[in-house]
Amino acid sequence: MFMSSHDSKREFVRLITKHERMLYGYVLSLVPQAADADEIVQETNLRLWDEFDKFIPGSSFAAWSLKVAHYQVLTWRKKSHRSKLIFDDSLVAALAEESATLEHSVGPRYEALVECVQQMSATSQRLLAECYAGNRKIKEVAEKLSRTEASVYKALERLRAALFDCIERKLGKQVGR
Repeated sequence: MFMSSHDSKREFVRLITKHERMLYGYVLSLVPQAADADEIVQETNLRLWDEFDKFIPGSSFAAWSLKVAHYQVLTWRKKSHRSKLIFDDSLVAALAEESATLEHSVGPRYEALVECVQQMSATSQRLLAECYAGNRKIKEVAEKLSRTEASVYKALERLRAALFDCIERKLGKQVGR
């Protein structure tokens, strides 16, 4: 099936946006620093764009993008061979394989998580963002929110339990339990 240049661009943007977090998480799991992951993902996105005409519509964009990212990580590793925190090539290959097999189970769970977080109150969303997106220590979050560390821990415990239950309900509905 032939796609116009405009349609092809739209499809690329749709697919890269859909898989952006998964791709970043994969790369981040293979390199020691978030800044390195940022650089690798940027290079991966450029490579995906350059080679999008080779992507077969209907096949797994996630698997294809993970494979491209895997090669970008290997290229980065060659450039950064002096670092002490570089993973062994066999470990990188094993992690790449594992990511490919997890693609089908992670996608629905992640989508359910996003829906469940969106259903939470603004206060709960803010606490989750402060603790997880901000990559801060609980003590820093407690100070910022004028709360005790114990209250932040307790609130997070309740939020995680609520998210777990919500995700399980949503996934149960999907498989017709």
